[in-house]
Amino acid sequence: MRRPAGLEVPAVLNRRFAVCALALAVALPLAAQAPTPDPDLRAEVPALSDYHDVIRPLWHDAWPNGDLAMVGSLLPDARRNQEALEQAKLPGILHDKQEAWQAGVAAMRAALTAAEKGLAAGDKQATLDAVEELHADYEKLVRLIRPPMKELDAYHQELYRVVHRLVPAGDLAAMPAAAATLVERCTALQQAALPKRLAAREAALKPAFATLCAATTELQTVATSMDKAKVEAAVDKVHTAYQAAEHACE
Repeated sequence: MRRPAGLEVPAVLNRRFAVCALALAVALPLAAQAPTPDPDLRAEVPALSDYHDVIRPLWHDAWPNGDLAMVGSLLPDARRNQEALEQAKLPGILHDKQEAWQAGVAAMRAALTAAEKGLAAGDKQATLDAVEELHADYEKLVRLIRPPMKELDAYHQELYRVVHRLVPAGDLAAMPAAAATLVERCTALQQAALPKRLAAREAALKPAFATLCAATTELQTVATSMDKAKVEAAVDKVHTAYQAAEHACE
């Protein structure tokens, strides 16, 4: 059957359509195979990041200019962000920071309430002091959850999987590969340059990293034994060494 005159599809368009269809056919399976990021392995709290949209103008614009009108316009948004922050849950990888997190969130709530009361009373100094405290408490929370080094964070992500997924499940078969990944990441950690903010702690950090890597190498050796008790003991040793390394960064 012939197409009516004027409706012929140019050959070049046919070729382009074929290329696009082929590209889509290839892309869809690849997209389906892409692993979904595990939120428990990301040291992030979206509600804290969102809060910065209010903290920034409060601290950098309203506070230095003593602008109470601007403070008053921003505090309702700060209160909404505070409520969202108090409902936020820490990802699994930050579970050991839960107590300090709750204390920090409570400190922010107290500072925000003080700012609201100071503003309502027309007390400029009390209001500005409270805004300053709110900013300081916010920065403390950011530092609490921020990984000190990307290499240490990468190591921790795999360690979290070992401690909280593989060991509880008794998955000894997956342990050799996980231990090999930990050795690889610990090597990268030892070779990495320290960030400027940690440079003064090099004398404490280098030995801590060396101890961690030695324990990790020991785990790699034990992981092939398939001896549950030995593997768990080696994992505990690695976890303790990691905590010491993390503490040395504080």
